[in-house]
Order: sequence, then C-alpha cells, then structure tokens
Amino acid sequence: MEILQLVTPWVGVALCAMALLQFGLWSAQSLSLFNQNKKQFELSQELLREQIQTQIQSQIQNTTSTKKTSKDEIGSWSGYRPFRVAKLVKETATCTSVYLQPEDGKPIASFRPGQHLTFKFQIPGQSKPVVRCYSLSDRPGKNYYRISVKAAAPPRDKPDAAPGKASNFVSSVLAQGDRIEVKSPSGHFVLDEQSQRPLVLLAGGIGITPMISMVNHLIQTQSKRHIYLLYGLRNGNDHAFKQHLTELSQDQPNFLAVNCYSRPGAEDQQGVDYHVKGFVSVDILKQILPDNQCQFYMCGPPAFMTSLYHGLMKWGVPKSSVSYEAFGPASIGKANKKDASRTSDGSAPTPAINFSRSGTVANWNPDSETLLELAKENDIYIDSGCRAGSCGTCATGLISGNVTYPEPENVQCEPGKCLVCIARPDGPVELDA
Repeated sequence: MEILQLVTPWVGVALCAMALLQFGLWSAQSLSLFNQNKKQFELSQELLREQIQTQIQSQIQNTTSTKKTSKDEIGSWSGYRPFRVAKLVKETATCTSVYLQPEDGKPIASFRPGQHLTFKFQIPGQSKPVVRCYSLSDRPGKNYYRISVKAAAPPRDKPDAAPGKASNFVSSVLAQGDRIEVKSPSGHFVLDEQSQRPLVLLAGGIGITPMISMVNHLIQTQSKRHIYLLYGLRNGNDHAFKQHLTELSQDQPNFLAVNCYSRPGAEDQQGVDYHVKGFVSVDILKQILPDNQCQFYMCGPPAFMTSLYHGLMKWGVPKSSVSYEAFGPASIGKANKKDASRTSDGSAPTPAINFSRSGTVANWNPDSETLLELAKENDIYIDSGCRAGSCGTCATGLISGNVTYPEPENVQCEPGKCLVCIARPDGPVELDA
C-alpha cells in the first residue's frame, strides 16, 4: 500500500509528462504543417497572380490587335461593290472627274496615293461588261472616291478605229446617280511615304491622275518634302487640274509645277499657261533639280515613258529610284531578254495555245502582241483592266508551258497564273480560259 502510494504520484507525473510531450509534438507538427500550408498558399497566390497578369496582357494585346485590324479593314470589300455617281465635273472638254459613293452608304476603304479602282461597266450595245482600271485622282481619307477619265480618241495611225469604249462612255453617257460596280483600291504604283528625298513626278497627259493623288496627300499631311511636278501636254485644251495646280504652286513653298506644251495654242501664253515649249525631258530636270538623288514617278503613254526612262538611266539614276505606271501595253522600251516570236535559228514558230475551258486551240500570232489579244481574236473573253500588268484583273491559270513578260522584274502574279494582258508564250501554252 505504501509502495503504491509512493509510485502513484510519479505515475501521474509521467503521464502528465507524456501528455505534455505529445502535445508538444502535435504542436510542432501543426506548426510545421501550418508553415508548409502557408508557403503553399503564398505560392498558389503568386501563381494565380501571374496567371491573371498573363491573361490581362493577352487580352490587351488581342484588343489592340483587333482594334488595329478593324481600323485597317473598315470599309474594305471583296469582289465588286455597287457605287453611285455622286457628281461629275468637267476638267477639260475631254476629261471628266467622277465622284463615287457606295450605294449602301457604309464606309469605304482607304488607299495609298497612286492606286487605282477597277470598274465593271454595263455599256449599251456591248454583249459583255467592259472592265477597266482608272487611277484615283484625289487623296485618301474622304467619304468618296474620285477618278478622272479622258475620252480616248482613235489612235493617230488608225483614224478609222473605234474610240475608247469605256472612256467615251464615262465622258458622254455616264450621269449623276448611275450605278457602277467597283473593286476595292489596288495597285503597286504607290507613294513611298517613308522617304524624305525630293519627289519628282513626271506626268504625260491623263497620267496626271495618280500624281494629283500623291500631291494632295502630301500637302494635306504637311509634308516638308520638295515636290517637283513636270506635266507634259499638247496645249491648254488638255490641261486638267490647271487652277488647282496653279494655286498649289503659289501657296506651297516646297511644291513646283512645270508645264510643258508640245503644241501651244494661239491663246496659250508662255509663263502664264505653260513654262516650256516642248516635251518633258531629262534636260529640264537637270536645270531644276539639285542633283539626281531623288525619287522619280512616271505615268503616261508609252513614248513618254520610254524616252524618260532611258534618259534617267543615262543620267545615272538607279533603277530602284524609278517607279512607273504605263497606260496601255506595259513597256518602257526595254528589249526582252528572249523574244518568244523567234526560234534559235531565226525562223518564226507557231506554238499552239490551248484555251482549255473554251475548247479552242489557236496558233500563236506574233502580231497579236499578247495572249489577251490572241484570245480576243478567237472570241474568247478574259476579264482585263489596265492592259499594263498592274491590276491583276486578267490573271489566268497557266496549266502548262511558260510565258515571257516585257519587264519580268516588275510582274507580281500568283504562282500557277499569268497576266495575259502582257504575256507572250515561250513555246506551247495551255491556259485555263
């Protein structure tokens, strides 16, 4: 009994000690788990914050991209879109400016100065629509498009030929409110807005139209570039935008216009209506330009283009500094590296041209000049616009064979297609037409 009484307190102490030890271990484990859970919680919080930040940044980027894309795509369309003639203005007796607004009243796509529109005209007496391209003749950023069209007379060497169908339709038949189908602005003859080099614009006749777009845009954006415009005309009767260009020359210190009349009329005054009697030439450029380190843009008839291009090359102007757009066959007089109308022994071959969809096989006629002309001679209709390889309207599937171009380095065409308005066959060819 005494022993039990002596042992009992120590048992109690031991039990208490064990309880305290167990409590201590539990507390330590709990504290350790708490610390671990705290770290895991903090880590989870950090990961969550990173995920949220990443999502926010992604949303910002997507929103910015969407806004940019939306801005770029406002008013754009594919295929043809109906427009109405809002206004017609006579620039000269034979040149008419046409102001166009979309029939649906929605926004129109912007464009780069120098680009053109492609039209599909429903001309009375024509069994099929007539497709043509016309340069935009005003700056971008307005709620309308403007083109300026000169009624084309028969060629001087073919006075009995028919005048230009589309241009005379625009000049004489088209009326305010008329409906026209129009493609979105396109073309590679565009103003380089990044350059600050002096800009030299060389315009022949109605080739003034893309130059007006470039000049108006640069003036509107308050560009400090020096702008020189040499405008070649027959006389004052052909002088489109005369008042507008005169006012710009007086008001804009960085703009100079030089008018060259090849055949001044009795009422044309030198120093008032025109500055030079004769043609636009490199000799004139040498007199008014500080040097040849400029950017040159040319637009006009073939003879105009050929003369100036070779003159610029002779003056030492780099090819990369010369941009051009021809009216009619896209040639500036450079010889082809290979003439597809001759064989290696000098004889004239007659390769077969297979228009597969039409079921017609025709022998190539070198007098046709282009595959488009050959197609027309065989009553095969292929859409075409500029006839200069610029608009891409005539792009036709090239099933087999090869073609050559007057200036292949300037041709931009999808693989597997060819621009029949300037293409000539290099041997037998099969076309998807």
